Amino acid sequence: MDKKINLCIVDDHKMFLEGITSVLSNTENMNVIMTAKDGKEALKILPNFMPDVLITDIDMLIINGIELTKEVKSLYPKIKVIAVSSHSKSVIITKAIQAGVDGYILKNTGKLELCKAIKTVYQGTKYFNNEIKEIINDSIFNIKKTDTVNLSEREKEVLILISNEKSSHEIAEILSLSIYTIETHRKNLMRKIGTKNMVGLVKYAIQQNII
Repeated sequence: MDKKINLCIVDDHKMFLEGITSVLSNTENMNVIMTAKDGKEALKILPNFMPDVLITDIDMLIINGIELTKEVKSLYPKIKVIAVSSHSKSVIITKAIQAGVDGYILKNTGKLELCKAIKTVYQGTKYFNNEIKEIINDSIFNIKKTDTVNLSEREKEVLILISNEKSSHEIAEILSLSIYTIETHRKNLMRKIGTKNMVGLVKYAIQQNII
């Protein structure tokens, strides 16, 4: 990878903010172009920098990471968001997925996995490390852990693209299919998996290691 990935880091713990900034600033192909002490400050200065990837804590007093993610995804959908949090509760992870995070890793994660997460989401794929996947697997998400749905290879392709926030129009173009066909696949996936929204599809894809 020749191009440097421009990063924004948001955290209200000064020591962690400075630490992760130092680590990533000294990492090949990584470029920390902005930092912010909370979600409010991040949203104020973000338009002046427009990073490729925004890394945010979840727990912040002024606009937390989940609300920040919602705003960023609404205003700047091309920016990828990774939550780096000490929270390992399934309810928090679920809220982060609903908000639109592209990745979720825990704060005890090492440098190598953090960089892997950044590169993965930058390239357009969701990233949840093994510990997060285990938490999701052990929680109740409308689908029992033992339930495995028989999906065709085409349905898996569509599910992966849906999980990576591609619209039906984009998926149709990528797979050279009609939008009607993609919408049919989307409805069939929801019916088979037993969910009524995209979040349920993403959870299932994580649960079954499809993404």
